Amino acid sequence: MSGWFRSVGEPLGEHERSRAQSYLRGLGIDDGLAIESVPDWESANASIQAPDWDRRWWDAEQRERSRLSAEARGTCGETHFLRWLTSCMERSMEAVYEAALAEAGRRGCSDASLIRAAAGAASEALHLSELARLAGQSREHPFEAKQSLFAAGHWPLGIVSGSYRIF
Repeated sequence: MSGWFRSVGEPLGEHERSRAQSYLRGLGIDDGLAIESVPDWESANASIQAPDWDRRWWDAEQRERSRLSAEARGTCGETHFLRWLTSCMERSMEAVYEAALAEAGRRGCSDASLIRAAAGAASEALHLSELARLAGQSREHPFEAKQSLFAAGHWPLGIVSGSYRIF
């Protein structure tokens, strides 16, 4: 996870744009949203706090999370599911926090709450992609697409002002 956040602020390549579109389509958001690159930590912060932040992607993720959780519980049982959930979160949080902290420092950001938000979002993406795998989903699942954006060094921020923003 050392490469996570390494590409924040850099222009998005075609692969990242394609993965973002796959993610949105997989969540049922296929209305031609522009994919927009966010240039710096300040702009990322403004994006996640924007008053016109569009909840559609968040609501769609929560519905899919619930569906996958029920499927995984049914497949592997409640005890295994809860152990897996705890293990997944414990393994990822410190590593993604360190990656976010290092990259923020390299780029002149010292906002502790923003760094924690970045790490939390990355940890959540890892959790969701692992949940999709535990529930038997393919590598084409939207949660896999989102996690791949983080793995490529970016931070998907959400839909703001009619575009899907990625730092």
